[in-house]
Amino acid sequence: MMAGWMLSVDFGTSNTAAAHADNGSDAAEVVSLTHQGNLMPSAVFVESPHSIEVGDVAINRAQTNPAAFVPSPKRVIGQEVLTVNGYDIPSALPAAAVLHAVITAATAMRRGVPPNRLILTHPEAWSPREIDILLDAAARVGYPRERVATVSEPRAAAHYYSRSSAMPPGTEIAVFDFGGGTLDVAVLRATEHSFEVIAARGDNTLGGKSLDSRLRRWVDEQLLDRNPELLDFIRRSAPMHVARSLEDSIRRAKELLSSTPSASVTVAGNGQQETLYITRDEFDELIADDVERAVQLTRQTLADAGVDVGNRLSALYLTGGSSRVPIVHDRLAALGPIATLDDPKTVVAQGALIATAHRATAHDTAPTPTTATTPVAETASASGARRKPAARTVVASTIAAVVIIAALIAGFIVFGSDRDSSSTADTGGTTTASGAAAFASDVDAIRSALPGALNSAVEKCVNSDFTDTGGLIASCTLVSPSTFDPLFESTYGPAHTFTSYVDIKQVKRQLAGIRDYPLAPGDAVIDGAASSSKIVYGKGYSASTSTAEYFDPNTGLSARFSNFTTDDNALEFLRAIGLL
Repeated sequence: MMAGWMLSVDFGTSNTAAAHADNGSDAAEVVSLTHQGNLMPSAVFVESPHSIEVGDVAINRAQTNPAAFVPSPKRVIGQEVLTVNGYDIPSALPAAAVLHAVITAATAMRRGVPPNRLILTHPEAWSPREIDILLDAAARVGYPRERVATVSEPRAAAHYYSRSSAMPPGTEIAVFDFGGGTLDVAVLRATEHSFEVIAARGDNTLGGKSLDSRLRRWVDEQLLDRNPELLDFIRRSAPMHVARSLEDSIRRAKELLSSTPSASVTVAGNGQQETLYITRDEFDELIADDVERAVQLTRQTLADAGVDVGNRLSALYLTGGSSRVPIVHDRLAALGPIATLDDPKTVVAQGALIATAHRATAHDTAPTPTTATTPVAETASASGARRKPAARTVVASTIAAVVIIAALIAGFIVFGSDRDSSSTADTGGTTTASGAAAFASDVDAIRSALPGALNSAVEKCVNSDFTDTGGLIASCTLVSPSTFDPLFESTYGPAHTFTSYVDIKQVKRQLAGIRDYPLAPGDAVIDGAASSSKIVYGKGYSASTSTAEYFDPNTGLSARFSNFTTDDNALEFLRAIGLL
């Protein structure tokens, strides 16, 4: 076993935790991820694909641009491509930013020496595809698959709780993981060296935030009687920092009620302030329905495993911050012997290390990743063109974590290139072996491919970026003022820009991705004006503005337009410029 250390990361829906240990040791220690404690919010703020902030900084910046904010990147990891802040990015990218922030914090604790092995946890119910995306995220921050182990969350928790006394093979336990955003219940059976999951269920709509919502409704009811003017301000016009302060006060009150008989919630804004007091009994009544849902899910999981309530189950282990709520303990006690140790929020991260500590493999001798201060390859231009990433690319990036700083670990997209083998080596990237144009390499060629109505509406185009197959991407500015101005959101300024390229191979790859993978919930696909052309339009994952993107596989023309006030305005614009 070579010298070095391992880092485990429990990438949570609401918060992320981590633990570290020397190779081969099961003495797992928690990593302090913030100045306040061991947990870091999993939220990210996507300034651009090359600049992503994480944690409290991301939450603070959300008020400046809500479209760039992803509160729970774990929830969307299975969607593969996300539309955030006008960019289409792989869902692995926000996860990679979270991992980068954790690795940075842990490396600082280890005096600048990065871990030589990474262990990642995941829900038991995740599909191989979702686990692959998590592994992709690790690869982007310098940890290829041979350097990464994965452990399901209930298995990790089971290893943590059984670390002090071995369980005989055949012992059956259950893990009740009640986190900030989700509830997962699993029944496991001990084997000679590990645990097998024999039943598992989950509820992605039930978690600590559900309890917060109950308490928030109680606050609204209290204000309706005591200060309706303040309630109206909070509901209609409170700035985001006021809303955030109220959320923090509600969460603190909920946590206090786990250890004290009463707590207070402070509501302040518009020059007014109210302090509301709530007892634990009142809180228990508010959340009774949610707790009952959690209990029923646990009963169903035990039934799936063939475990009779009150019999055979050796222990019911509680993990996740929301499992601290006393009424949760009280209601679950009828299902089996309750057991919880230490900090339930970090159990999974520590258990993942214990589960893998003694699995010595040849991969342990892999070289430790070196600290990088310069990207190997740069794909972002100064203009920050917004474009869809291809399915397979070679990109290097430094991902900003809590603040935008030089990365300690270089991030790589390690999928490799799928450039067409028919391209000749001496064409300079502009023609194929058959002599057909592969892509446009100058702005004039792109402008000449635009429909006449669109070209006449363009004030100027400048070099912006490159496609993944080598074509130029142009950033074009529309003439303003014009009749098109009312179709766009005015807050983005009087001048509106779009990006365009001519690259047949890139367009075909994009269309293949649209065909093979599900669209964002707010998007739709329709036929364009040209034969075989397609248009993807809609709000995607944004609740504010609409985007439209045109693809013509015959000419290779693609154009992306953003910041329409409505979907109808996007389609009206496309008709006017000759793309629809």
